[in-house]
Amino acid sequence: MEFLNNTKNFGLMITILAIINVVLAILAMIDGGFGLGTVGAILSAAVMILAGIAIYMQTDGGIISFAFPEGSSSKFGALTGFIFATGISAILALNLGSIILGIIILLVGWIITNNKKTFMDSIIWVLLIILFALLAIASVFAVFTADILMIVGGVCSAILYLMAFLYLLDPEVKKKLV
Repeated sequence: MEFLNNTKNFGLMITILAIINVVLAILAMIDGGFGLGTVGAILSAAVMILAGIAIYMQTDGGIISFAFPEGSSSKFGALTGFIFATGISAILALNLGSIILGIIILLVGWIITNNKKTFMDSIIWVLLIILFALLAIASVFAVFTADILMIVGGVCSAILYLMAFLYLLDPEVKKKLV
């Protein structure tokens, strides 16, 4: 259980997944040519690599320190850093749906880190619990593919979302949101 409690491992899972996404984007570029979608995929993965490394190295996040209100070594800080990085990453995917989703994710990050505990924080906590549980379960299905990158990505993704789910249940994190 110590593996799941260590935020360095959370950062490692984010980094591994992002590297796999870079490889998949490069393979897509080789197959389908250079386009806006592949550029967006690489930019998105680059943001996640930086966030994963920041969490793994236990830094304050540098220019995105707002994403880590407690630093990246705390569960709350790692979780909020992941949420902000996911929002920025979605925006950089460079398609309209992702941009809208990214803005919503950034708004969620801002709500849970603005030091004002409201009813909205509790609603977001419940929604994140459900979302991370569903994403952890859905990630397991990648194991049934024949592609080794998808299998490794699915395992890392399942671990990442399980960790995020467990971090939300941590009493210190829960106290900040509920």
